[in-house]
This record gives sequence, structure tokens and C-alpha cells, in this order.
Amino acid sequence: MSESELSSAVTSALLKLYQRHNVPMVSQPIVGVGDNAYGQVLRVSWPTIPEAANVVVKMAPKNEARRSHMHVVDYYAREVFMYQEVFPIFRELSPDRSTYTVAPALHANGLTAPHEFLIFEDLSGRDFRPNSRSTMPTYDIVICSLKALAELHACSFILQQRNPAKFKELVNFVKKDNLFTPDIEEVTIEFGKAQLRKARNILNESDGEQVAALKEVLESCEKNLKSLALYCVEGKSQAPYKVICHGDFWNNNILYRHEPNFDQPVEAKLIDFQMSRYAPPVLDIIHYLFACTEKKLRDDHFSTFMDTYYDTLDQKLATCDLCLGEIYPRSVFNRQLQLFGVYGLIMGAFSLPFFISNANEVIDIDTVSEAIQDLTTSSDETKYKELIEEYDMLNARTLPIFKRRITGIVKDIIKYNMTEPLFKMDSQSVL
Repeated sequence: MSESELSSAVTSALLKLYQRHNVPMVSQPIVGVGDNAYGQVLRVSWPTIPEAANVVVKMAPKNEARRSHMHVVDYYAREVFMYQEVFPIFRELSPDRSTYTVAPALHANGLTAPHEFLIFEDLSGRDFRPNSRSTMPTYDIVICSLKALAELHACSFILQQRNPAKFKELVNFVKKDNLFTPDIEEVTIEFGKAQLRKARNILNESDGEQVAALKEVLESCEKNLKSLALYCVEGKSQAPYKVICHGDFWNNNILYRHEPNFDQPVEAKLIDFQMSRYAPPVLDIIHYLFACTEKKLRDDHFSTFMDTYYDTLDQKLATCDLCLGEIYPRSVFNRQLQLFGVYGLIMGAFSLPFFISNANEVIDIDTVSEAIQDLTTSSDETKYKELIEEYDMLNARTLPIFKRRITGIVKDIIKYNMTEPLFKMDSQSVL
């Protein structure tokens, strides 16, 4: 199947939805290489019907090794659950249905493997556009993103107060993380460790009084990477201060609307909820800020970013006559940043090589998944490391960027007192 060809399942669903038999239908890719690992994303239009709204189609990958390695079945099922079960409830939380407005509509879906698909409204028809993966978010984009995220998180707090039984029912479906699990493939953890080790080795060539502290953080994170990841996504003992998080909150999963002739984004929509999880809300925040922005922007505006998120949360709860200070005190929010801020470094290690690579530098996911499948019966750590080295994406262009970005993350982990879990993994006091 070509990258612009619709599956028969999608074609049938579209005909059933719109009854446009014998009407020419055109589809074209709308994401580039490295922008979406969970399938093809296409825009479908009907050129002979000018008034017909376009739709966006996401189709699952067919490669068996990739499907297994990337848990495609679980990811599509979770995204459908979010759209069909969670979002309708969130939208009913306020009388005017304005409490939750930050996701597109899902028109149809199919979960029959290996032909899973989702059909969404095309938000570009309402002037929503992505911020390019290669373009760093500006102050205004971050502010807009955090406001949308706060709207998502607010719904969990409201529902937990209004209907705790229904909230618990929804949480039970997303409680088990589908990214970091106790049985996560060892090669995945080794990939993250390799990036942390690479950063530490780069620092060996650097001078400065903070280098030793940076290397210590990197070494501790590398040593305890799996345990730290599980600790963060589980967020034990944090209830009732946990929400249904986005789970994959980064640059490409946010769309922005700008007013005509107005540079600043005025509204954001969130997409791609295949990794939604029940966890401390700060995981989404810290993932986005540390993995997607530069340190200079955080140095200048970190406190403003935190205030924007928390104040928006407050405003959303107030529309339902709830007091955020009682439900999610600022002291708890600040403490969670300290306890789970290390998640930003974890996600930086896994994602930065992809985020900073151009399309021609991104590894072929099918090829790598097949190579990983060949190693699943092996417990030889050396073979994992050889595979990771073989498919290393960092090169002369991206290595300096990687060094700057991941070093900036580590500096902020130290700056904002987020190192506690790194050095107390065996202590229950951090939980």
C-alpha cells in the first residue's frame, strides 16, 4: 500500500459515513517521516464537492514486528476509549459543555487487527495548524499549550469530585501504562540508557564546576532508568492528586489557531491520545517543557509557565464551583514537580534523537522493529548495544544539538530541585 492509499476498511467506513458513492476521493499524507510512529496519517477530501469538509484518517502500521514492538493494538484501543468514553463525559461536566473543548471529534473507528483506523474531523478547516517539529515552541506557543493541557487535567479533578464512581471506572481502563511497563522490552530501556551514557561521555570533554554534578545525575538516571520510569508513571501514593494525562504531550501532538494577521496563537487543540494514562499531572507538563523547549526559554519563563497552568486549572474548576486550593493545593503541585520532574530527563533521553533529526536522518521503524524482533529470544546485553549503535541517528549535525538540549535538561533537574528520586530509589520516602 502506498503512503497515500486508503485501506479498504477506511474506504468502506467513509462511504458509510458520507454516502458519497462514485464521487472521487483524494487522500494525501499530512505528517512527515518521524512525525508519527503509530501509522499513516492522511487528509481525505472530495474535490468535486467544494462544500464537503475534509477528514483526517489515521491507519495502523501493517508490519508485524512494528505492531508488536509498538503495542499498536493497545494504543489504538486506548485512543478510541479516550474519544468514545472519556471525552463525552468531560464535555458534559458543565451546563454549556464548555469545560472540555480541546480535542477534535472522532467520526468513526475500526479496531479489527491489523486494519485499525480512526477518522477525525479535520481541524485545519477551522484554521488549526501544527507547530513544525523542527521549529522550537515560542513563549506564546507554550502558554497556549499549557492552557489546553490544564483544561484536559481539570476535567479529571471535576469528575472525581462530581462522580467518583465514574471517574474510577474510567481510570481503571488507563491505569496500566502502555509505554513503561514491568515487562518493557530490554532493548527499549537500553536505547534510553545509551543516550544518557552518550551525554555523559560528551561531558567528559567539557570543563566547568557543574560538570561533575551533571554527570552524576546522568549516571544515576542511566543506572535506574527502568525503575525511575515506572516510579513516575505509577505515581504511587499521589491519589487524589492524579489525573487522566495526555501521556504523549509533545510538539507534534498540539495544533494551534491564530487569528488573521495575528502572530500569537489564541487556541490549542490536542491530538494523539494513544498513551493516555492515570498519573500525576506534572508528567505531561515536564515532558513537554524539557523535551520540546530550550533551556533559555525555561530560564526566562519557567515560573510563568507554572503559574499559567495552575491558574488555568483554577479557572476551569471555578466554572464548576470547585476550589482548586482544596482539591489540588499549590504546595502539592510544587512537590510533584520535585518528585516527578526527572520524567522530563527520561523522555528527553528517549525522544531527543527523533525530535532533532530531519526526515532523511530518522531510522526506518519497520527495519528496526524487525531487527529487535530477531533479538527477543536473546538476553545478551551486548547484542542490544550493538543494535542501538548500528541504528544511531545522531550525527555531526545533530550531536551538538543533542548535547545542548539534554545538558539543559539536566541543569534544570538540578536547578528546580528534582534530583531527589535519582538518589533515593531504594527509599520509600520519595513516594
